[in-house]
Amino acid sequence: MDSLNKVFDPLMRALFAPGLPSERLFIVYVVSAIVIAYVLYRVRKPAVGFLRYCFPKEVFLHRSAKQDYLFYFWLALIKGALVALPLAWLGANLSEFWSTTTGATDAPEYGFFEMAAFSVLILLAFDFGIFFSHYLQHKVPILWEFHKVHHSAEVLTPITVFRASPVDLLVTGGLVILCEGAARLLWLSVIGSAPGVVAILGINGGIFLFYIFGYNLRHSHIWLSYPTWLSGLLVSPAMHQIHHSSEERHLDKNMGFIFSWWDKLFGTLYVPKEREDFRLGLYGEVNNPFESSHEMIWKPFVWAGRRIGRNVRKVMSLFALTGLVVLGHAQDLEAASSKELRSLHLEELTWTEVREALDAGYRQVIIPTGGVEQNGPHVVLGKHNIVVRHAAEEIARRLGNTMVAPVVTYVPEGQIDPPSGHMRFPGTISISEETFQEILSRTAESLLQHGFTRVYLIGDSGGNQASQSKVADSIGSSWWGGQPDPQQVFHIGDYYFPERNGQIEWLKQAGYSMEQIGTHAGIRDTSEVLALRPEGVRVGNQVLPGQLDQSGETGVIGDPSLASGEYGKKMLELKIEAALRQIRSLDKL
Repeated sequence: MDSLNKVFDPLMRALFAPGLPSERLFIVYVVSAIVIAYVLYRVRKPAVGFLRYCFPKEVFLHRSAKQDYLFYFWLALIKGALVALPLAWLGANLSEFWSTTTGATDAPEYGFFEMAAFSVLILLAFDFGIFFSHYLQHKVPILWEFHKVHHSAEVLTPITVFRASPVDLLVTGGLVILCEGAARLLWLSVIGSAPGVVAILGINGGIFLFYIFGYNLRHSHIWLSYPTWLSGLLVSPAMHQIHHSSEERHLDKNMGFIFSWWDKLFGTLYVPKEREDFRLGLYGEVNNPFESSHEMIWKPFVWAGRRIGRNVRKVMSLFALTGLVVLGHAQDLEAASSKELRSLHLEELTWTEVREALDAGYRQVIIPTGGVEQNGPHVVLGKHNIVVRHAAEEIARRLGNTMVAPVVTYVPEGQIDPPSGHMRFPGTISISEETFQEILSRTAESLLQHGFTRVYLIGDSGGNQASQSKVADSIGSSWWGGQPDPQQVFHIGDYYFPERNGQIEWLKQAGYSMEQIGTHAGIRDTSEVLALRPEGVRVGNQVLPGQLDQSGETGVIGDPSLASGEYGKKMLELKIEAALRQIRSLDKL
């Protein structure tokens, strides 16, 4: 009966959380956060009403937030069996161990000072347990596959705190129990019998105060930062919001729960000097790879299984290499590995040369995608194809053991009839999203069949990104369990997006405004073509009278007259480096 109660207890707690002080959605904690938000509202005087400021529809009705609401109950349904029972077993056995080891018992007759000291010790142990488990979840690849659930949130609401895999909860709960147990053992060994803690409404007073002073703003859109000196002691809501950022400068920062000195000790502290803008979600991947809330339960197990499979294959490869050395074939292997290819481009090789390359260790391949679209009256239609072919080759060269598939030149460019998007301009060629995804899928599957173990989808056009992301995920699902080397198709989005590759930031530092930089056929695009194929730019034809389409547009957004070949070299380097960082991050430990 006791076990059955433990199974259903999390569900009951989820349903009645507003009335339970031990729950983070306790009404007092929620109201206190709203009061703090109101004070900030009065100080900042935004041009919207308080309800709009505190509960914006674009946050609380966002697809990611709706997933959180459903997942809250999914987690409550399974948390008892998967988390509560194992942790209860661990806690009970540890408690028995401490008592047997020390022979000491609790002594509630201790005075307030002793109780306060013991409460602080337990609070520190509790907080370090949460920090260290969080640190491991970011640094250990298998654990990261589960922790990605929490970081996939695209918006933050107080419910987002519950967007966590059961494995996350097991790891965190287990480490907290161990740390608190070690702290109790220390007290019992040095002082003797242990007192109770100083409690407020039944929970450790320190945790109660932490919850009541704005805890629920940590997972919110409301920025609350502490002075620098205080941020070195306590984790502010703003610091935790930064932890959810997908910007490179914020990666693996501010992992603390209450105290920030753990982050300082482990080199993960990031204290903002002023309010910062950033994108939420996963770095180097699809922001939110979950189509529905239930996927957050089972999908990480699939990812973890694939990662384990890759590690097993690496170990087997090491054994195979050792066997070759023992058998005296090391010289043959070295000769094969050092064999210089005629080209990294598949289309420029014979099939026997590709086979030799695979045997020599060239097991990674890039599928570049471009497009045939209008680029204003001054840049040729094949701009994306020119740029991505060059970039893919350079990325492959720097990675090593990587080849390049032919550029996919036909991509979605808008509706054909009636024409929309780039299809409003003559020369543009468009295909449907479904056709594009089918081409990518068949291309990737062909390459996997031949023995390539990693496929990278790199697109030079914005319209290519969403389909590439879907294909990378869907191929992994279809190959899982049925073929060797599953789930090794990756969408490399950092190459394209300027907020990730640093192009816009670099141009802003060079003194250009966003209006000048633009988003299509402006400084960036035009400079890249000038660097690679100057004849592809019709100098002087950037924006001339009469060069308008039927709707009165030139197709240009930005000022291409400011472009240069030197800028183009820098723009290309930034994209290449961004892609390399993302690809290398796939193997992070």
